[in-house]
Amino acid sequence: MIELPQQIHDAMVAHAVFCAPEEACGLIAVDHSGRPRMAYCLTNAEHSIRRFTVAPQEQFSAIRHADSHGWTIGGAFHSHPAAAPRPSATDRAQLSAPDWLHFIVGPVAHPRVCAWRISQQRVEPLDYVLV
Repeated sequence: MIELPQQIHDAMVAHAVFCAPEEACGLIAVDHSGRPRMAYCLTNAEHSIRRFTVAPQEQFSAIRHADSHGWTIGGAFHSHPAAAPRPSATDRAQLSAPDWLHFIVGPVAHPRVCAWRISQQRVEPLDYVLV
């Protein structure tokens, strides 16, 4: 069971709503136990309604910030502005860190956050509790 701080949940939802109709994206810092500690709301360099790429310079800034707090980047999030928060074929092909937490927010009209472990071969839903 993932303990997801309410502030991180709320930041992901707010970023998804703000970025609509484009997909929102960001990174998640985790502590040594794997607990999410920070959501980095970043720019989708593709400015697409169906794909995302984290802006590289912002990614490096997030990594530096996480390192300065003793955290690591251990997850990512993105939105499906008009679709359910389930990994798409594009998500499975694009994401290649199966040990990471992946959060998807969707649809923005009625946002819901779902957590996943995603690899090209497997998609595993994860349970979380807000703390």
